[in-house]
Amino acid sequence: MSVNILFYIVFLGQIFLISYYFPKKITQRVNDLLEKFPASEYPKLYPQSVEKVLKGQITFKLLNQVILVVGLALLFTYGLMSADYDDNQKHAEGLPIFYGMLQFFPYILMEISGFKQFKLMKKNDQRTSRAAELQPRRLFDFISPLAFCSALTLFIAYFLFDLYIHDFAFNIEMIPRFIAIVLCNLLFIGLTLRNLYGKKLDPFQANKDRLRQISAATRSMVSISIIASLFLMVTAAVEVFDLEHFEVIFNSLYFQIIGIFGLGSTLQAMNLDEIDFDVYKEVNTQ
Repeated sequence: MSVNILFYIVFLGQIFLISYYFPKKITQRVNDLLEKFPASEYPKLYPQSVEKVLKGQITFKLLNQVILVVGLALLFTYGLMSADYDDNQKHAEGLPIFYGMLQFFPYILMEISGFKQFKLMKKNDQRTSRAAELQPRRLFDFISPLAFCSALTLFIAYFLFDLYIHDFAFNIEMIPRFIAIVLCNLLFIGLTLRNLYGKKLDPFQANKDRLRQISAATRSMVSISIIASLFLMVTAAVEVFDLEHFEVIFNSLYFQIIGIFGLGSTLQAMNLDEIDFDVYKEVNTQ
């Protein structure tokens, strides 16, 4: 099978996984939420009107549909362009990366919208007293030491590997990779500390649900850190061993794996059957 044909298959997977499958799952989850937990019975869950929720859902769905069409157009363009290249020639290796960034744009907007919702929840929270959570939260309560050590080991191993295959001669091509992996892990460290020791974003969230959410987020970030280190090792290796023509495939697979461990973990944490929604009901003070 030629590299170009293999890329068509892999890139189609990236298009439909991130811009069709996950959006469909998230949209269905929102529909289930609105049906099973209506605003009339769970008013604290909706700091804004249900119409606002539906409008945001339509925007999210529309954005992903547009991006899906863009992806198919890019694939068609790649097919025309690849006819001018040999299978062993490097070309369009940045296509899956730039398209992947575009694919994650609706999810970033979704996260921003979520933060706004939590701020409104806090603003609308009229409780004069709140129960304190006395249970201390430690990192290894949410992630195994083996997984953490694996992420740390691969982080260090990537630097040594990149230097080793270049005969420990530092070159300018290493700088973007070094900066990317350091910033990625610093972001994960900051988010983990925020989850462990910061105030909860949702003022009504049950403690067991928060612990489950922290666990899912921590496992997801450790997994993505491991994947990022392995990906950068592959990126460094293809340059040295003249495998650049496979780079476009590796880049597409990388985004799909990130989607599975990132978005997949989010969907798992949003399992409606495991969440305590009673905290969002109106309290009867009589």
